[in-house]
Amino acid sequence: MDKAKNFNVGLFIDGYTFKKVNEYYRYHHSRQSCIDFRGFKNWVTHTVRQFFKVEKGLHLEAHYYHPYENPDQNAPIQHIGTYRFENKLIEAGIQMHYNNVPSKQKPNLDLIDDAIMFSMYKKIDVAVLVSTQGQFAKLPCQLKRLGVPMVLLGWNFEYPGNQYVVKWHTDFVLKEKSFHYIAMDKVMEKENDAQESAITTQMFQRNKIDLKVKALASAETVFWKEMSMSPEHQ
Repeated sequence: MDKAKNFNVGLFIDGYTFKKVNEYYRYHHSRQSCIDFRGFKNWVTHTVRQFFKVEKGLHLEAHYYHPYENPDQNAPIQHIGTYRFENKLIEAGIQMHYNNVPSKQKPNLDLIDDAIMFSMYKKIDVAVLVSTQGQFAKLPCQLKRLGVPMVLLGWNFEYPGNQYVVKWHTDFVLKEKSFHYIAMDKVMEKENDAQESAITTQMFQRNKIDLKVKALASAETVFWKEMSMSPEHQ
């Protein structure tokens, strides 16, 4: 590999898995926070650079495969939330791919095709898959034959549902076949190492909001304290 060229990374996000993971951290986890796409992408870049000991430039191309159809093709006014979501992805430099065929399998098949195509045409040196689904179990070997290792980011978690305990686990075969597996549920709990904790914290939106709220609350407290000490209020 030419050392003068960038180390190219393809980040492929299974939208169905990410949606469930995001809901977990927002509603059922103690963080009570959505995942920040820009922070998540930065964490992936940092982790790949460290794991593969990349000393030259690193370029990460990110793709998100949405489980739903393009709102432009079906009552756009009813999909304001989807448009906002897409804008967040665009701001983070992540390309959105909609499901334009009424099939639950289509987004996964599109992801697989794109990962293979990028690898076949030497567009990426490493593939990073964000998923827990067994439908991708053959992908690591397919990419390996093309000379591209696949890093898998998966989750294992459970929480009490309305009538039963919801259990979400990464497919065992997918984990075993991947070049390297990262248990994201454990990563997102890290608080020991200062540097790692700071990078992990960036993956959550609530932390940023909390800082702003605390700053405003602190400013308000100082204001009223100063007001109470002024002659007019004594």
